[in-house]
Amino acid sequence: MITLKGIGPASITKLKRLHLVTPQDLLYHFPRRYLDFSRHTAINRLVPGQNVTVSGKLTSLKNIYTKTGKNIQIGALADQTGSLGLMWFAKPYLLKNYFIGQNYLFAGTTTLVSGRLTLIHPFSGRGNIGKIIGIYPETSGLTSAWFRRLFQNHLASLVSTQVETLPSQTQKKFKLLPLNQALTYIHQPPNLELLKQARSRLSLNEIISLEAQSYLLKKQNSKLLPAKVFKADKPINQRLNQLINSLPFSLSPSQIQAWAEIKSDLLDSTPANRLLRGDVGSGKTIIAALACYLAHLNKTSSLIVAPTTILCHQHYQNLKKLFPRLPLFLLTRLTKKADIPPPSSIIIATHTALSRQHQISQNLGLVVFDEQHKFGVEQRQAFALSLPPHRLTMTATPIPRTISLTLLSHLPVSRLDPRPDYRPSSTFLVPASKQTDCYRWVEKTIRTTHQQAFIVCPFIDTSPELLDVKSVTQEFTRLSQEVFPTLKLGLLHSQIKPKDRETLMTDFLNNKINILVTTPIIEVGIDIANANIIVIQSAERFGLAQLHQLRGRVGRGESPGFCCLFTSSPNSKSQERLNYFARHHNGLEIAEYDLKNRGPGQVFSSLQHGFPNLKLANIEDTNLITLSQQIFDHLRQINFAISNLPNISITAFTHTN
Repeated sequence: MITLKGIGPASITKLKRLHLVTPQDLLYHFPRRYLDFSRHTAINRLVPGQNVTVSGKLTSLKNIYTKTGKNIQIGALADQTGSLGLMWFAKPYLLKNYFIGQNYLFAGTTTLVSGRLTLIHPFSGRGNIGKIIGIYPETSGLTSAWFRRLFQNHLASLVSTQVETLPSQTQKKFKLLPLNQALTYIHQPPNLELLKQARSRLSLNEIISLEAQSYLLKKQNSKLLPAKVFKADKPINQRLNQLINSLPFSLSPSQIQAWAEIKSDLLDSTPANRLLRGDVGSGKTIIAALACYLAHLNKTSSLIVAPTTILCHQHYQNLKKLFPRLPLFLLTRLTKKADIPPPSSIIIATHTALSRQHQISQNLGLVVFDEQHKFGVEQRQAFALSLPPHRLTMTATPIPRTISLTLLSHLPVSRLDPRPDYRPSSTFLVPASKQTDCYRWVEKTIRTTHQQAFIVCPFIDTSPELLDVKSVTQEFTRLSQEVFPTLKLGLLHSQIKPKDRETLMTDFLNNKINILVTTPIIEVGIDIANANIIVIQSAERFGLAQLHQLRGRVGRGESPGFCCLFTSSPNSKSQERLNYFARHHNGLEIAEYDLKNRGPGQVFSSLQHGFPNLKLANIEDTNLITLSQQIFDHLRQINFAISNLPNISITAFTHTN
């Protein structure tokens, strides 16, 4: 509870909107950027886009109205070298605060207005002039100025409650600021150098925290009670090899390597806990199927947990073809409670498995999580606490090396390379002027080849704040009535009832629907061989890793795939990102590029809630990662209590018991 002078019930309610509930939350509410007004600059040396502090004589100030009725205040400031424009919006009272002929200090960002260098809404007064000021994440009623006033009054007392997390010898060895100084300078930096040092110290705290938790998880997993030890005697190996030899394709070298690693885990008395990462089309499912088959041959059941009913049905159908004689059991919310899995079966389930544990946990030897991060945090924790130790997690999400070094260092990782016969889908960036032509091409292709298409929109409904972004419900109506009136369209999103979703996907699989208009709900695992076109609306709204997953939904059959990215964004950085994506098809390269350019919270999009809430650290900063590992190794060498390091929740790809 925040009980600081000057913060009343109304402010506390607003702070909760920013998830600021305790004094600690408030202290760690860092500026997202800074404006450097610490340097005085002569007017004749100014250029557009500078953060500056200028002094001079106010030579003019007047109140005007535009043709549309907007109220603007315009003025001019002059020093010995030149004159600079000043501009405010809807602040007529300023004419009573400032007087022509007197000297003033103003700080702001220079902008060209009608060819003249101007400060728009410049700061004035001692609180901002000549300083580096923080711009904080804001909410209605709580501006950056409000936070700066708050820290002006309470920063010292808030900092005094903090306990140093690193020993003095570590700080000295690695030339780190003490924690109390770092927290002070991050809010009120005296200069740019000390701000840099403060950010470095607090960023290191975040990364070291992740490494500490990963280290403790690894130690914890090593102490688990032995899981059921699978055997692979001669008869079992023969049956495994028979299955592998009966496949309509040969396992790739990376699949052979991954299977050897997973099989070795399952044959060991230490509980298996491995991450299987493979790009689109790399063949993760067959590796999981081999692990489940090994469990069956050892007279135990296995459970494949998938995040959606659609994916469950798909796994069930694929495994039914692979194992026509094996007992398979589909468990969704529509499964009758009286139905019980047969002995030594492969169970394919959604999160419904949580409420049916009493029916499936007996003789369960292996759990496979398919894209486990798609489950809620509470669901993941419940699975981790209640299901047996042998675990395999599969993910198609490209995981850059720096994330593996921090979040996932407690997990052994097997990596699958794209299969040699994998054909990447051709990708095109389609500007607004060409989108009508693109839709004509989609219709012609569907009519002449009888192939199918996805059209993906970011949101279910229109948002007042994002009127330029297409919603799936609105776009479905428009496309059905205006663009493709003679084709059969289907609408799919998370708010549609599961039973209706199943019917819709069955119809799409059987080519009764030409175009599926959908949200990114299809991102994971959907495998429709006849769907070879995907149009992604408002593509700039997606992280590139998510676009890569969506692109992987097409071109999975004999015909080539096509991915069309629709965007109306004039932003040059967005255009650059999407052009990069169109030219590249390696998921890991794409994820690393996106991580560098957007940061982890945006790269993983719907995945982002599965990754830690890093306020400062850039997890792609290899120098930071290297230094944090050196510090962590030093802490272990001096027998520092690792469990005392601050906690940042690792919620993705973790299995705790």
